Amino acid sequence: MMMLNRFCTFGLAMILTATTSSMVVANAAEVADAENANAEAKTVDVFGEGELKVPSQFQATKPQSGIIEHEFVAKSTENEKATARVTFMAAGGDIQANIGRWKGQFSGGAADAQKSEEMKVGKWNVHIVDVSGKFQERMGGGPFFGGKTVERENYAMTGAIIVHPEGRKYFVKMVGPAEVVSENRAAFVQMIKSINK
Repeated sequence: MMMLNRFCTFGLAMILTATTSSMVVANAAEVADAENANAEAKTVDVFGEGELKVPSQFQATKPQSGIIEHEFVAKSTENEKATARVTFMAAGGDIQANIGRWKGQFSGGAADAQKSEEMKVGKWNVHIVDVSGKFQERMGGGPFFGGKTVERENYAMTGAIIVHPEGRKYFVKMVGPAEVVSENRAAFVQMIKSINK
């Protein structure tokens, strides 16, 4: 009986070791796949007529919503835990109404930090929007309805509406802690301007 118990214990240990080893291999493969995806995700196609060159410091991640086409993470060099979402999607609606909606998601920010500018980048009309303050983040339910609202203090957004000559619109937004958005704003704007290159 004692020999049988030892045999069973040994067998169980071998099974656990094999299972753990295969889990480590699987996890290593998943990490490698994620790194390869990040390495390959250098551009985002816009209507088949332009490409946005994504900064190397933005890391590809799975979109949190089905309406988001691509999503990346922007980080802070000062605080590794602080991140901002960078999202890409085709959308519609009036430009000023969308800008107003974006601004309406924030309250209490410094007046001089709330701004928008329009520019021409090749054949594209581009609207860049900056807003900050307390962010009303909707958790689930989409951008226009449903879902729980969570207040995020000291948040900011730099967003862009890229307008095709035929009127189609493409939205790119970076939303997160104000210091992360500020640190990555120049790279974000450079990415938006790359649509014509």
